[in-house]
Amino acid sequence: MVYVGSKNRLSKELAPIIQSYITADTKGYLEPFVGGANMIDKIEFEYKYGFDIHEPLIELLKYVQNPNNKLPKTISEDEYNKVKENRECYPLWYQGLVGFSCGFGGKYFGGYARGMKSDGITHRDIPNERIRNIEKQRPNLKNIKFQCRNFLDLPKEKIKGYVIYCDPPYRNTTKYATENFPYEEFYQWCKDMSKDNIVLISEYDMPDEFECIWEQEVKNSLGSGVNKTNNNRVEKLFKYVG
Repeated sequence: MVYVGSKNRLSKELAPIIQSYITADTKGYLEPFVGGANMIDKIEFEYKYGFDIHEPLIELLKYVQNPNNKLPKTISEDEYNKVKENRECYPLWYQGLVGFSCGFGGKYFGGYARGMKSDGITHRDIPNERIRNIEKQRPNLKNIKFQCRNFLDLPKEKIKGYVIYCDPPYRNTTKYATENFPYEEFYQWCKDMSKDNIVLISEYDMPDEFECIWEQEVKNSLGSGVNKTNNNRVEKLFKYVG
């Protein structure tokens, strides 16, 4: 699923690293910021849990898990605007589908996405492309337990022996669907959870107590046409060392 900050293009490098921490003693695999489920769907383990505070997103993922639930082939701009302006009239899963599959750059209701094919003449049906990607992802979501929860509300006393992968909203970057992310509380939460679990965090930077165990430069292209600029960043994976 297209999602702001998605690790899908980095999953070939990151998923094997995360997978390497899962052993015969691992009790569960957990993502407190599951987003578009573009990492959790590639991790092999029997017990996988995906949490997020974005309710339409979680309801969409749960809806897609059921192979009997149908998705539209595309979503028109008129339909996009209708749903955007009257969200309370639509089921949460459909709000999520419209908001993410039509949103520019994968940002939730971030303006209707448009584009051209390589010939520079033919218009792309971006919602159709994204819905087809969701259909491809569908089989890999079937055994994941999704739930709408804040990471701070997860029961620490029950989460022991887990591998936890965190992909939070990056500090000082484009916001996701929420503002005012509690970074200091998040850092402390990672420290606390590391006592009984393996905690891995994707970010550009973390406090000194966290060790970078992997990094890779990633090209980020912003804008389009003559306004297109490159803003390269170094993606990193951290682990708490105390």
